[in-house]
Amino acid sequence: MKDYFLTGHGGGKVFFQLPEAWQVANNAVLTLEKTEKSIYELISESIANPVGTLPLADLVKGKDRIVVIVDDLTRPTPKKAILTCLVDHLHEYGVRNAQIDVLIGLGTHRPLTQSEIEDTFGRQLSEEIRFINHDCHSRDLVSIGTLRFGGNLRVHPLAAKADLRIAVGSILPHPFAGFGGGAKLVLPGIADYEFIREHHMALMTAQGVELGNTIENPFYHEILEAARLAKLEFIINAVYDAREEVKAIVAGHFETAHEMGSRMCAKELGVHFDRAADVTICSAFPYTEGPQILKPVGIATRVTKKGGTVIIYAPEIKGGRFPAPLLEAFDRAFSISRGDTRQLVFDHVRDGIPIVPDAPMDFNAALNTALLFLSRVRILLVSKDADEKQATRLGFGYAGSLEEAIAQVSKDIPRAAVNILPSGGLTLPLVAEEMRFTW
Repeated sequence: MKDYFLTGHGGGKVFFQLPEAWQVANNAVLTLEKTEKSIYELISESIANPVGTLPLADLVKGKDRIVVIVDDLTRPTPKKAILTCLVDHLHEYGVRNAQIDVLIGLGTHRPLTQSEIEDTFGRQLSEEIRFINHDCHSRDLVSIGTLRFGGNLRVHPLAAKADLRIAVGSILPHPFAGFGGGAKLVLPGIADYEFIREHHMALMTAQGVELGNTIENPFYHEILEAARLAKLEFIINAVYDAREEVKAIVAGHFETAHEMGSRMCAKELGVHFDRAADVTICSAFPYTEGPQILKPVGIATRVTKKGGTVIIYAPEIKGGRFPAPLLEAFDRAFSISRGDTRQLVFDHVRDGIPIVPDAPMDFNAALNTALLFLSRVRILLVSKDADEKQATRLGFGYAGSLEEAIAQVSKDIPRAAVNILPSGGLTLPLVAEEMRFTW
């Protein structure tokens, strides 16, 4: 029998075999070709050769206040490396540390502690440059205009009053915007809560809103409009390989540089699928944090037939278990769903009310999509950290090992077409048109 593998925590391979009557439709092994350049070289070259805009040296001329918007700890962005290189270049252009503010684009996430800032950016940078957490509930946010779906957009005053705005982030497949990074550092990064809520609730289930798609995607297009209103001038974004290591850096205009980086991301992480499977076996790699594990579940669902089964391999979970707020959110959803999670989601989207009102909007968005996935497929969790009780609270089945999970599923589906996603959290399914589904 042939051996197949999934990527485990830390990047190691975990091997398994399939029943003889199961046939592999697609084994989505991502190729890995490392760059030989250092991260500093990649960053420096991208800044010196921006896409779609003037060189940064020209953009900073005559500018007094510069704000650098960076993403938070939920993204793998090499923040210290990028910021160090960027500050070196700004010094070359005559900009002093006192002219630079670093604004952490939290969206609706929690603020970073001072120790987290020091650990993330280094003690020297954190002492020499001012770091500020964005607060989406602050009364000091500044109105910069109105958009169709989100209404009145208010952003952090430092960004509104700056002479130049630079955004630092990561380009990875995103379930709503198509790809992360770019203008998302404005929306949701430094936007107000009400705008984020209105935008997400109005558009998360709209046609065209899907992983890897930025064409005719209203969720993404409103993010671009927000960046235009905010006058975002320059981005520096990382692109990753199949091990979540930096493969390239793109810099320049928030739309054209991001478009280039998204194409690079699709080339690096994209896999063509021409058929949906009865069973999809998927690693959660590189995610270990509870809510983040829902991302590869969604990716696997998109290449699985309605009524099929997704086996999600998440052996290690940060903290040793799914966080209580996540489990409680699912408890709440199931208790009010009356057995129809799909209808529950659409009722709340229609009314513009998050299922968990006091939770971050991306948490609610992830909860909504997870509930929609559960209305399409059976999900079976394989983990040594989470137990059957936790899995049940999430609406998942449970198995202690891959072998046990495959044996369970083969009883119900003795003959199956199978898709395998060894690095599920990083895989971008490029699907045939007939495989695309709407909610």
